[in-house]
Amino acid sequence: MSATKKSMELVPFKQKHIGEILSWIKSETDMIQWAGATFVWPLTQKQFREHLEAARLEHPTLYPFALEKRGKVVGYCEISDHRRRYNSAMLSRVIISARYRKKDFGKFMVKQAMQYAFGDLKLHRLGLGVYVSNKSAIRCYTKAGFVLEGTLRQVVKVGNSYWNYLRMSVLRKEWEC
Repeated sequence: MSATKKSMELVPFKQKHIGEILSWIKSETDMIQWAGATFVWPLTQKQFREHLEAARLEHPTLYPFALEKRGKVVGYCEISDHRRRYNSAMLSRVIISARYRKKDFGKFMVKQAMQYAFGDLKLHRLGLGVYVSNKSAIRCYTKAGFVLEGTLRQVVKVGNSYWNYLRMSVLRKEWEC
């Protein structure tokens, strides 16, 4: 592990960092790229706090995480839609601060989230969705071991155009290899 990775850790997200995450999202397009239809623009701290309530349930369906580098939040992701009956969940709302992109921080964060999903939650399947235009995220997920399952065509309208959405997943047996 490089010195850079040694100084990073995936930790449970604290609500006091909501403002930091929101500062990375500059437009409605950014918000949709990051969170799909989860939120309404303009994104507010109140919306984010309400979203995080699913993490406080007796049987949570949401596990929010922050990627910290020397105590500073540099990334955010969630394991969401946890379906205990099927041992499956989704990796969602993955974002790295612009200052730390293109340095494999995203791959590190995704791998740590996968460790939690398969190790702690004992999942069989971890899925995700990503818009076709998000080439760097697609590369990151592929490098982490996710496999393309298919394309949902023109699922969201952003401005005057429609975006396609890729479904990807990794199974426990693929992760263990």
